[in-house]
Amino acid sequence: MLELRNVTKEFINNKKEEVAVLNNINLKVGAGDFLSIVGPSGSGKSTLLFIIGALMNPTEGEVLLRDKDIYDTRPAYRAKLRLQEIGFVFQTFNLIPYLSALDNVAVPAVINMRSRNSAVERAEDLLKRFGLGARLDHKFSELSVGERQRVALCRSVINDPKIILADEPTGNLDPAMTHEVMALFQELNKNGHTIIVVTHEEDVAAYARKVMHLKDGKFTNGTIL
Repeated sequence: MLELRNVTKEFINNKKEEVAVLNNINLKVGAGDFLSIVGPSGSGKSTLLFIIGALMNPTEGEVLLRDKDIYDTRPAYRAKLRLQEIGFVFQTFNLIPYLSALDNVAVPAVINMRSRNSAVERAEDLLKRFGLGARLDHKFSELSVGERQRVALCRSVINDPKIILADEPTGNLDPAMTHEVMALFQELNKNGHTIIVVTHEEDVAAYARKVMHLKDGKFTNGTIL
C-alpha cells in the first residue's frame, strides 16, 4: 500500500550547511498494518511522518501510495490525499480553540463537501463512540488533555481515511490515558485502518504489531518488507 524508496531529507542549518535528517530510508507498509517507529528526539521520526503524510517533500527518493509517487503530483492532489485518505493525530492536538468538540471533528467532513448536517451527525456518532457524548459542546479550554486527544482522534477518522498517522500521540498523557488512547488505535486498526505511530516510548510502541527503530535518520533494525 505504502512504500518509501531511498528517501533522504536535508535541511540548511544556521551555518548554511546541508544536514541530513533522514538518510536513505526504505520502508514498506501493507494495508491494515499497525506500525510504530521509535526513536529519540532528533532522530528524524516526525520528519519521516510528515513526508509519509504528504506534508513535506523529501530531498531525494520516492513516496509511493498504491504505486504512485505522491510527490510527483500537483499540490492539489496531495491536499486531497490529506483530506480524504490520510488522517493526522498530533501531540499538540491542533484543535480550533473557539470551536466546540463537535464542530472541531466536523470541520474536515464539511471541507470534504459533506453536508453540514451529515458532517455533524457523523461527528456526534464518533464522539459518542469514543466516550465523549457528554462533551459535544465543550470548547478546547473545557476539555481535559485526554479528552482533547480523543477529539483529535475523532477528527482524524471522520472522512474514513485508509491511513492514520500519529506524531507522539501520548506525549502529554498519563499512563492510564496513554493505555486508553493506544487501545483506541488498536480498535481502529482492527476496523481496517492502517496505523503509523511515531514515539520515543518503547511501551507505547509495543501496542503496535510491527516496530521499527530510528536513530540519526536511519533505521537500525532493517526494513519492513
